[in-house]
Amino acid sequence: MHADLRKLLEKYLAGELSAEEFRGLWSALREPGSRGTWEGFMKEVWEDPRYHQLQDDNAKQAVLEKLRPALKAKRVPFLRRRIWWAAAASLLLIASGTYLFQQKKPVQQASLPPAPIKKNEVQPGGDRAMLTLADGTTITLDSASNGILSQQGNTKVVKLANGKLVYNTNGAAGSEVMYNTMHTPRGGQYRITLPDGTQVWLNASSSLTYPTEFTGAERIVKVTGEVYFEVAPLNHKTPFRVKVLSGSGEEKMEVNVLGTHFNINAYDDEEDVKTTLLEGAVQIKKGIVSMSLKPGEQAKVAKMIEIVKPDDMEEVTAWKEGYFKFNEADIGSILRQAERWYDITVTYPNGIPKDLFSGSLPRHVSLTKFLEILVYSDINAKIKERTVIINP
Repeated sequence: MHADLRKLLEKYLAGELSAEEFRGLWSALREPGSRGTWEGFMKEVWEDPRYHQLQDDNAKQAVLEKLRPALKAKRVPFLRRRIWWAAAASLLLIASGTYLFQQKKPVQQASLPPAPIKKNEVQPGGDRAMLTLADGTTITLDSASNGILSQQGNTKVVKLANGKLVYNTNGAAGSEVMYNTMHTPRGGQYRITLPDGTQVWLNASSSLTYPTEFTGAERIVKVTGEVYFEVAPLNHKTPFRVKVLSGSGEEKMEVNVLGTHFNINAYDDEEDVKTTLLEGAVQIKKGIVSMSLKPGEQAKVAKMIEIVKPDDMEEVTAWKEGYFKFNEADIGSILRQAERWYDITVTYPNGIPKDLFSGSLPRHVSLTKFLEILVYSDINAKIKERTVIINP
């Protein structure tokens, strides 16, 4: 079966599949033992010069045109019904030069360069953020020059060459506690090193409020949106606390930490506030109820706290590594991520399709490329300026 599957994969990329062979390919891809074969084949494709010409859009379209009779004969909704999107989309979109599904590292590290973004396309987000200082002054970080941006008490605010923001304190006790706030817009992300050495990544449409130096018995910060922390341990007498707020400033919950790596997803348009622990230990607190997490666990907080084990931890932190990853995700949740990253609005005139998707793609692709994952699954996605209209 594996040898036959490989032949079908090769004929697929050559655009030479008959309708009968196309049915055979889809049947083979559903076999439990086939995954290693198609994954290995996809890796070879990225390294084989024979296939590099498929990065050209015209060559890609030629392959698809050759396959059109087989596709129509089968009428397969490519990505539906829990079929491996990873397999299907790798096969169909490999020619774009931008997709490599089920890859453990960001696609930017693949052997082919990313495809260029056309002038009129909606472009992906990037390193963009606003910094509000203690006196209310705001600094646009993406356009600010590298070097010292401000002096906040005993602490210098420095923008590094890689775009990251750091706080360097001289160690002397300040006369007053000063607070700064970093805010990322839709289509923005940013990274910061706090005065205690804690590393923080902010996803799009998120915020972090923090003191310019930690001087008390505990370290307290406030967040909205989605934020990833790698907390500096310091000592057990200086715990780290994260207050999770709604966009209107209401406290949703609290995370108590000593030293650990964890991700908080607290967007107002998501059903639950999710805290996922990768390393160390945290305590989740909502009202008078508190529960502890172990590495590999996730707390889902709405009216109550529920502890679960995510099927795919990489899915949780993919955003900070530079790619999207979905594991049987519904279209609504996928396109909410697209709204934040591409700064768009998505509408569903005939309701939200029920399809589920699994797979990954880089965050540097254009909106058009992102939406191809839906188009090839028989879902109609139209772009009108910065609005995407979805129809089944």
